[in-house]
Amino acid sequence: MTDVFLGWLSTSTVLLSSVALASDPPLKFKVLRQTDGVRLYGNGVDFVQEIDLGSGASLQLFDDRSIVDWAENQADDYDHFPQYDTGVSVRVESQPLQQHWERLVERWNDRAFSVFNGQFFGSSPLQLAFPVKANGTIYTGGYAGDGEYPDRKVMLAIEGDEAQILPFPEVGYPDNPLFSTVPDLIVGLDELADKGIKRNVGRTFVGVLDRDGNGTTETLFVLTSPRSTQLRASRTLRAFGASDVMMLDGGGSTQLIVGGVEFVRSSDKMRRDIPHSIGVILPEGKLLQDESH
Repeated sequence: MTDVFLGWLSTSTVLLSSVALASDPPLKFKVLRQTDGVRLYGNGVDFVQEIDLGSGASLQLFDDRSIVDWAENQADDYDHFPQYDTGVSVRVESQPLQQHWERLVERWNDRAFSVFNGQFFGSSPLQLAFPVKANGTIYTGGYAGDGEYPDRKVMLAIEGDEAQILPFPEVGYPDNPLFSTVPDLIVGLDELADKGIKRNVGRTFVGVLDRDGNGTTETLFVLTSPRSTQLRASRTLRAFGASDVMMLDGGGSTQLIVGGVEFVRSSDKMRRDIPHSIGVILPEGKLLQDESH
């Protein structure tokens, strides 16, 4: 498995020239904000971010300042052990998305573009359900192994300017891709995993695209919708051109802040605090433009 995995994610770091973003967005979407390599679209309900990794834009998959207890090889309150031989399932602090945004700005200053909810999670104690690896560090193997959504887990794996969405093999060391050289990886669910498939609730979906047709999927899409079925969320990203999609946490967790402005608010009566967020980071030296007027 490891050899196959490393075959499709090359360890080379050849940089591509910046790939043009979409010029004709579908489904009545309009460009709301943009910079070289990152663009935000909206249609009055849904929001889609387009991120060109070839331009130097990137994702922050984990902020280690949220860790409150690093529990290695210890069971949680429900006798769940860290999964996939990782030996770690960190306990994290639940925070308002605004606080996640402030921390992103503290770390990245003017390069912070947006922040949105990420991984599925459980409480008592607060832990992430599925694996997350960032900058080469495995922060969690998750508490949910193949007993939850078997054969429905997929992963977003990012190396350099390439992002791929692939089935996640529920195996341990050394064959699990968590132990490969890929530095950034987050596990989610496929588009048909039953998270209330037909319900119109908050949805967070990710998609990938090889826009220039050179064999490298360098373009990432992130859909944040306050109310959508799984099928509509998937179809929206595919209308933008995504070849593969995956689902992150949804419902009341679905939230989005761009440039300090709240674009999608939690559907809960009181905004839901979340333990994990994903940040979008601009290429160096780029400035955000507001296209809404």
